[in-house]
Amino acid sequence: MKIWTYLVYMILIFVGVSAQAQSQKAIVVNQGALVYKDADFDAEVVGQLKAGQVYDVSLKQKGPFYKIRLKPGLTGWIADNDIRLSKGGKAAAAKTPEKDAKKTDKPADDKNSFLEKKRVKSFYSSRYRGPILAYLSYAENTMGKVRTSNMPFYGVRVAGPNTMFSGDFRTDAEFLFHFGAPKYYEKGTGYPANGWVFLTDFTFETASPQSKWHMLTYGFGPMFKYTHYEVTLLQSGKEVSYSLDDMTLGAVFDLGLHFRIANTYALRFNVKYYWEKTQYWGGAFTFGFPF
Repeated sequence: MKIWTYLVYMILIFVGVSAQAQSQKAIVVNQGALVYKDADFDAEVVGQLKAGQVYDVSLKQKGPFYKIRLKPGLTGWIADNDIRLSKGGKAAAAKTPEKDAKKTDKPADDKNSFLEKKRVKSFYSSRYRGPILAYLSYAENTMGKVRTSNMPFYGVRVAGPNTMFSGDFRTDAEFLFHFGAPKYYEKGTGYPANGWVFLTDFTFETASPQSKWHMLTYGFGPMFKYTHYEVTLLQSGKEVSYSLDDMTLGAVFDLGLHFRIANTYALRFNVKYYWEKTQYWGGAFTFGFPF
């Protein structure tokens, strides 16, 4: 009985040593680094890692990927630009001039070779800012009842981790303007009205699902609105002008669909629900530039 126990221990030690000999240590360098089921950026995402964590990865690469051991019995594939091999690792030694030459001979349009050169950062960990075109079914409680008007807004958005606040959590901030007064003021008074609306909101975002090329986000946060209108009323047979100013705090719920273009830019389509003195919906399109 003791002999069989001894043999089992020897086999387990041998298997462990063999597995360790075929791997090396690597540290995750990008927050939110994605682990894929296969060595393909279009494959299913099976995990998301934090920067600073250390894992065992394969000695050899498959395109721009290393095989990574997340825990006993669970492996995946991680992009080489999301990790840094530990000093003294065998991966660099395993590369030979012949292998490098073969890699150079790959067609220029090879997907993995192209991505390896570009060193694309994970979509979730990237930061973007750019112009917004939004359209809101804007609503106010004015002139005795809730009135609505479909209005275009223009502005800028800043989104990503470590943007408005320091930290690795992902945030989104947008600043919107509408120049002019809602149409219901002219309809209600019989006189032209002008002015402007400023609206800003800030949300904390969560992404699920996500990949290198697209992701779905949802978030919740505070909003602030300031309006200034110049309206005219007929009183006692005279035209009297008024300035109407109002400030409002509220909350906003956001659902966004993001696409990465040419490994650099981002397109975002999102729907928002605004909750303040009144409630209304809005949709927006954003073109993002990395920074």
